[in-house]
Amino acid sequence: MQTHGADRLHILPGVGCTPPDASPLARVTNACQSLAMRVLVFLFLILAACGRPLTPSEAAFATHIHGAEIDTSRVRLFNGALVGNVTHKRPKRPRLACRERLSPEPQTELITTAPSGVVIHNKVFFARSWYQPDFMRGYPDQLNLGNAMLLAHEITHVWQWQNRRATGYSPLRAITEHQGSDDPYLFDISTDADLMDFGYEQQASIVEEYVCCATLDPDAPRTRRLADMLRGAFPLGELPHPRDITLPWDGAQAAGICRI
Repeated sequence: MQTHGADRLHILPGVGCTPPDASPLARVTNACQSLAMRVLVFLFLILAACGRPLTPSEAAFATHIHGAEIDTSRVRLFNGALVGNVTHKRPKRPRLACRERLSPEPQTELITTAPSGVVIHNKVFFARSWYQPDFMRGYPDQLNLGNAMLLAHEITHVWQWQNRRATGYSPLRAITEHQGSDDPYLFDISTDADLMDFGYEQQASIVEEYVCCATLDPDAPRTRRLADMLRGAFPLGELPHPRDITLPWDGAQAAGICRI
């Protein structure tokens, strides 16, 4: 999280609502709360100044997925996620989805993970280890599949926000999904239900899975089924077929990856 200029942050005296006859503890508590609020506001202002628009290739990719239902000019990407180093544990997922087969199989039944990004309205905050100056560099001729899947997932949350009258999306509702499930991203890859029948994280994961399958196994039945599901929710475009694809893991077997 960028804090440029933080050494110039000053706390104004006399601001707050602590009565003159309050106890020392109450005064300290009020002062700490006031300071915390000021720091948060300051950091949000700094973050707002450091965000960048989508690159032309990123905007083209987002439009290829969500069509005219996403206004790419309003999207801002940030280097630094508000969630910091928050981690959580989840069960190991079945090794069935395209996204799971792009990485080595975990050796333990319980996995410790951390968010790669968080979306607030039209702003996407990426953890520093995941952020890229251009997630879609070289697109459509070249494609880093890991970067493309991550961007597709987060951009879907932006689409959910921009079309919230239809999706019912709000950041608070999205957060509650994490409180009610060990793995709110997990979905049944054999499903043919409507996209809107799923939770918000599942919807974004389905879009992510489609990008994976459309890139590596475009003629697979799963790819066609996912495409039909997405077209029922938004005007899905045609993803180009890059001539140069970079996979997240050298051991990934792309052949038939979406036919299990």
